[in-house]
Amino acid sequence: PCILWLPKYNLKWLQSDIIAGLAVGLTVVPQGLAYAQIASLPIQYGLYSSFMGGFIYCIFGTSKDVTLGPTAIMSLLVHTYANGDPVQAVVLTFFCGCVQLFMGIFRLGFIMRFLSVPVVSGFTSAAAITIGLGQVKHILGVKTTSSLFVLEMIETFQNIGKSNPWDILVGVSCIVLLLLLRYGKLDPHVEGTKIERYSRYLMWILSTGRNAVVVIASAAIGYAIHTQHISSCKVTDCITLTGDIKKGLPPFKAPEFTEIKGNDTISIGDMLQSIGSGLAVVPLMGILESIAIGKAFARKEAYNLHVNQELIAIGVANLVSSFVSSYPITGSFSRTAINAQSGVKTPAGGIFTGLLVIFGLAFLTPLFHYIPKAALAAVIITAVLYMVDAATVVHLWRSRKIDLLPLLATFLVCFWQIPYGIIAGVMVSMLMLICPLAFPSLSSSSIMPSLIISIQSGLTFPSVENLYDYIVDTVSTTASKETVSKLILDFQHVSTIDFSVAQTFSELTTYLETLNIQLVVVSARQNVREVLINTSNPDSILFFKDVQE
Repeated sequence: PCILWLPKYNLKWLQSDIIAGLAVGLTVVPQGLAYAQIASLPIQYGLYSSFMGGFIYCIFGTSKDVTLGPTAIMSLLVHTYANGDPVQAVVLTFFCGCVQLFMGIFRLGFIMRFLSVPVVSGFTSAAAITIGLGQVKHILGVKTTSSLFVLEMIETFQNIGKSNPWDILVGVSCIVLLLLLRYGKLDPHVEGTKIERYSRYLMWILSTGRNAVVVIASAAIGYAIHTQHISSCKVTDCITLTGDIKKGLPPFKAPEFTEIKGNDTISIGDMLQSIGSGLAVVPLMGILESIAIGKAFARKEAYNLHVNQELIAIGVANLVSSFVSSYPITGSFSRTAINAQSGVKTPAGGIFTGLLVIFGLAFLTPLFHYIPKAALAAVIITAVLYMVDAATVVHLWRSRKIDLLPLLATFLVCFWQIPYGIIAGVMVSMLMLICPLAFPSLSSSSIMPSLIISIQSGLTFPSVENLYDYIVDTVSTTASKETVSKLILDFQHVSTIDFSVAQTFSELTTYLETLNIQLVVVSARQNVREVLINTSNPDSILFFKDVQE
């Protein structure tokens, strides 16, 4: 895909891509540090996951706006499946990339159609609440040991009496500042005096890079307390800091497919068994998140997004990222929005984002030591605050309340176990699809001595029993009152039938013959008629064009 825009590349596009790339970089660095906290990994892994995606997507991606990197939802999934083990997280990235690349090459993107909007909405909302409430412990400065969300919440509030007031002060202050900067964002392109334009542009920069502003300011406070002894207490007693971070860039090497823990050697088979359903859930959710974002911005910016090529781009990005110790990455809505608002012209903007992250890893990691955990928790909470999808719930309530069932199933079960929540939502959705097949819409009327039964949908094997019982009950009830000599089945709305249904008609004709009732099928399409003739006794069924005939 890069060969489509590369020959037309010019200095004006370069300038726009640099500005957008740096704006995204100022967001992804603090977010990467924060999201690693969600994933229960050392925070440098958030930065390891933030730079390679931009380089790869520049070559293989078809959206100028999408930016790949760590996201809150993927970090939560890594927390669920990698169990805080960096080696296992990187292996998950590798196989995630393999699955996504396989789906892209063999054009299997249609599988995503089985994840309905209510299921995705329920999952996203549950994930947002889980992630947000999971950071309360860092705002309070308390420690927990449980990995299950409900138990972790109970433990957090049981230890609320041990809260650190300094952490609370830092966390709440950061949340307030982040929200003020978010809502104080001004459009820099509005006409006005030179001072007004510069003021608006400055406010736009501060608002766009608000995560970086807050993290830098809180790190400066942590550094000052630690080095200048501003406080009478030790820094570790006042503010809970991120702590030591491995310096420098990650080595470029293949993922470790065996791991030694103490005296035990964990094989790749053991790792895959531990990851389990994550081998399907993580790549599918990564695809869903990135494709949804890409389509939204493609419609807004009026360009085409090639879904299968996007699967290849995401798959290759995850595969290569696993060689730099990344955990699974996907498209980020917030950073993609910043990219688009900053005027990005091509996917090359990701190169400059990646370079900024590399600069941070190479030279700034000693300073990351002083970032308060409460500040990173504030970044996460304000990021997921707007992921709770209340709008979809309202729309479903007003339009089709039954579609709330898969949403609620996914939402509630996700608080127990995320994979089970997604499975529950998909199963409820599938059940809602199957039920109309098992219970087709049937109606009856009579023009004596003929009984007419109209079938309002296609007939397939799940409907066999219900169809047979309805016909037998209707015939029996009517025949007990009046003489019925013909049963007319109106197939006007039946587009297809299968062998099981045709076989049932063979049994039905036998039953009707005992009552001296002739079976008549009207308005049957040619393909339906052929199945009935070839499966049942053709002499026992009469076919006509319509009821009047």
